[in-house]
Amino acid sequence: MENLLVGVDGSEVSVRAARQALEMGRAFGAKVTVLHVVAPIILPGDAPWASLERMQSAELERGQQIVQDLQRALGSPDIAALVKVGPAADTLVEVASTLKDCVVVVGSTGKGTVKRLLVGSVADRVVHLSYSPVLVVR
Repeated sequence: MENLLVGVDGSEVSVRAARQALEMGRAFGAKVTVLHVVAPIILPGDAPWASLERMQSAELERGQQIVQDLQRALGSPDIAALVKVGPAADTLVEVASTLKDCVVVVGSTGKGTVKRLLVGSVADRVVHLSYSPVLVVR
């Protein structure tokens, strides 16, 4: 294992996942990268009250703040940080595919079956899509 890619969203469980990845990275000499994915904003074409660019820019800035706060909280500024736009699970898998010998680390809140069916689960989708090993932290 040369790389650990951690999906983070600012939640407590994603911070736990990042801590676990940092411990593993230190133990195995692997590079740790945290990735925050901003969902693409889709508005109807006749929505004059909203500037898509401003909204997307604000979300990207929020994502940058999340990864910077995480770097400070973990006391490890040497963790690489990325912010990308796209569907969360698909983007995590795509980025992982570009990293050599990568393990993807994601947090899971442990939603029940019904709730997961209604709102989806990034961790579940990453497990099903990824060609890289996936560690799910609860």
